[in-house]
Order: sequence, then C-alpha cells, then structure tokens
Amino acid sequence: MSWTVRAVGVPLAWLMRRQDLLLRVVAGRGGLDRDVVWAHSIELADPAPWLTGGELLLTTGLRLTADPGACEDYVARLVKAGVAAVGFGVGLSHARVPEALVDAAEEAGLPLLEVPLPTPFVAVTKAVMERLAEQQYEGVVRASRIQPRMTRAALHGGAQAVVRELAVSTGTSVVLLDHDSKVRTAHPPDAGASEAALRAGLSSPKQAAAAVSSGRDGVVAVQQVRVGPRAHGRLVLVADRTLTPVDHLLLGHAASLVALEADKPLRLREEQNHVNALFLRMLLDGSVTASAALDHLTEAGFPVRDGVRVLVLRGGSPRRALEAVGTELAERGLPLFGRGHGGCAAVLLPAGHAVTAQTVTDGARARLRSRTWAGLSAVHDLADGPAALSEARNAASVAQARDTLALVSFESLAGRLLAATPETRKVLATLAEAQLAPLSAHDTAHGTDLLDSLRTFLEHNGGWEAASAALGVHRHTLRSRIERVRGLLGADLDSAHVRAELLLALCAWQEPGGSDRTG
Repeated sequence: MSWTVRAVGVPLAWLMRRQDLLLRVVAGRGGLDRDVVWAHSIELADPAPWLTGGELLLTTGLRLTADPGACEDYVARLVKAGVAAVGFGVGLSHARVPEALVDAAEEAGLPLLEVPLPTPFVAVTKAVMERLAEQQYEGVVRASRIQPRMTRAALHGGAQAVVRELAVSTGTSVVLLDHDSKVRTAHPPDAGASEAALRAGLSSPKQAAAAVSSGRDGVVAVQQVRVGPRAHGRLVLVADRTLTPVDHLLLGHAASLVALEADKPLRLREEQNHVNALFLRMLLDGSVTASAALDHLTEAGFPVRDGVRVLVLRGGSPRRALEAVGTELAERGLPLFGRGHGGCAAVLLPAGHAVTAQTVTDGARARLRSRTWAGLSAVHDLADGPAALSEARNAASVAQARDTLALVSFESLAGRLLAATPETRKVLATLAEAQLAPLSAHDTAHGTDLLDSLRTFLEHNGGWEAASAALGVHRHTLRSRIERVRGLLGADLDSAHVRAELLLALCAWQEPGGSDRTG
C-alpha cells in the first residue's frame, strides 16, 4: 500500500458542458469522469518530465507529426505521466486533429478534446482555475456548516458521536483506534470497515501525523489523535472515492475534538495530582494536622479508615513512576497522592484496601518497562507521615541492595518494632546522630559514600561479595571503606551486637529537618 496525498479537481464532463468553450470530444469519451487538477499549455515533443498527473495538457501539436509511431509514443508518455486529458488546438500547426493521434488516444483510453481556433487556451485554463476556486469556496462553506455540528456532537456524545458525525458528513466509514491499535468505536459499526481501518492503521507510518493511501480497501486516511507529545490513538477514514480537501479538513477537526475529549480528564487529573502532591509533602513532613489530612483525603475519595501506607519506588525517573502509578490508581477509582522525594517516587496508599501495593507496583513496572525497586511502610495513622516515609524508603533501599524485584515491606525487616515505637525511635535517633554524624560529615567533606557502604554491608550481614556486588564496587574497595568507617566510629564491626545497633541507627537516621538520609 503506497502512502500519497491525492488531489481532486474539475470533472472533464463539467468542462465539456461549458458551451462557450466549443470543445469537442474526438477520442476517449469513456474517460470524461476524470478530474482535471490543472490546465497547462506545453508544446514540447516530450512534456512528460514536466507533468505531475491530473493535468489537461493543451497543445497545438507544434512538434508533433502525423506519423502513427510518433503519435503512439506521445500518447504513451502522457498516459504514463498520468495526464487527465489532452486538448488539441486546431487551425494553427494542424488544420484538424491528426487521425494517428485520435487512434492512439482511443486505443489508450485517453480523452482527447478538440479546441477550435476561436477558443484561446487561456480561456480553458481560466475556466478550470475558476471552477477550482469555486470548489474551494464551496468546500469552506460546507465545512463551516459541518464543524459546529461536529463540535456539538463532541460536547454531548464524546468521541463516539464525533466519529458518527464525521462518517455521516463525509459519506465514509470512520474508525477510532486506541494507542494499541484496537478499535475503540466505529461508524457504521461494520466489521469489514473496521478490519480495513485496522489494516491501514497498522501499515501507516508510526510517527506520521497524517497519511493517505489507496489500495484494495479503497482510499484510507489516517490522522493521529494527539495533544502535544501525548498520543491517544488514530482516527481512520475509509472511502470508496478520492478524498476531497473538505474530507481532510473535517478529519483533522474530528481528530482535534477527539484528542481534546481524551486529554481533558488527563489534564484535570494532572492538576489535581499537583495539588495532591503538595498536600502529601506536608503530610510526610508532619506539617499538617491529622484532622485536616482526614478532611482532605476524604473529600478526594481516598479511603483512610484503616490507616495509610507509603510506597516508595526507586530506579529510573520519579516523574514517570508517578505517572505510571497514577494511571494504575485511576483505573481502579483511586486518586494519586504522590511526589518525588530524594530521587524516589513516594505514594500514599490506603491500608486494608482491595488495591494492594503489590498490584500497584506490578502495574507500574509493566508500564515503565524498567528496573524498579519497591519498599512499603507499615500501617500508620495520618499523624505519623514522616515515620511512614522513612520506613518505605529504608525498605526500598533494602530491595535495591538485595537487587530483588519483590516488594519489600518494612514489617519484614528486623528491628521494625523498635524503629516504629515513638519512645524507642527517639532513643535510636539520638544514637544515630551520635554514631552516624561523623560518617555523614566525612561524606560531605570528602565526597565519599561511607554511610551507604555501611548500610549495604550491614544489610548483607557482613558478606563482602554480596555487599560489594550490590554497591557495584570491588570487594577490596568495600573493605577499604569499612576500615575507614571503623576508624571514624571506633566501633568493632566484627561484633553482631554492634552491627545490629548500627543497622537500627541507620533506620532512624534523619536529616535535621526530618527527611530521611538513608537510601
């Protein structure tokens, strides 16, 4: 199937009805249904290289002899170039149209018109141009009447109504394909037309904004349904005739209406997600009261009866991760409360809900098609947002350190009760500040990675091979780092008790403003 734009023009039959031109058909009468896209006078012996197809070629035969072979060759070249017809002016180079030319044109089915001497070629050209201008104006008027109907259809019936109005207005079959090339709606609801549109949609250039083809299915026009970088599918129009500029105009208008109809809820959702992200930031920073949080979440349709969890996704773009999670939640009737945090995506989830963290994680991974590590906090009330975020980030860090695609819950990690209890968490925070501050200061001053190296070493139970592999460094490099940790902390890392204490301290390690330093 070849993809080209086809033009329309003035029917030869209409031109023949112009009695003032005094034209007479001398050959190829069966081709009077052809359209003329231009009329042009050329006296070259071989005009084919200067033709694009669809022309009414006007000539006096200045360089044409009456030789049958020469006439046959001349006609063959014109047919190959795709001319619509030939207008032969008599009374100058030739008193009448050469019989050899008439025979060759009749044999090839090429309409051959006799143009009498009183009719100048410019009169024929002017008639064609004026009719083309009239057609353009008529098309604009027709489109101006159809477009408001199509817009009203979009307002009252959405994409399905737009597709129906486009099909009825153009007398064609129209199919809307989604971004996976599946039929979303069609009119008329005919399986044959849908299959033809599907074939055309699959064979059209993927990145082309619009394309037109002609093949065994007829003439097929494909228009992308797109708003900016976001594509919502393709609108396919199938016709058994040549498409007019009005058809293309209406197809483009319909595609715009469908795109706006599809994009409107997405843009509204994006704005709402932005507001929700600001709210989540305050919730996770502990700067919003539990009662205010409850009111906001309840109004947003977010169930909080059984508490909340925080899900953190590490790896790749946090923005893309939030988009994927937002789509998953929207399909399940839940709003997105998510924000980027320290290179991760943090998302609020309702506890005890049918939509589980595992379901959301799996769905987001399928959409992202990239390696993502996930951590989940324990169940918390709305007053304990900072702790939930810290737990989820620590769990995600463990998932990345273990290089596991399994969802790691904070509840599965050792020491979770100590880290989750307010009284002991305060003690651990004090311990963390005393034990880990020297490492943090050293990392800041020297651009090292001692804190992360220590955490990974401890989470892998002191296993050099596993820990160095998780960090992506050589085991000798890790040994050197741990030796520096020993020196800075003055701690015996061979002791299981010391290692356990440090691991708990890492779980409680917080920035002065309350944000988690680990992971």
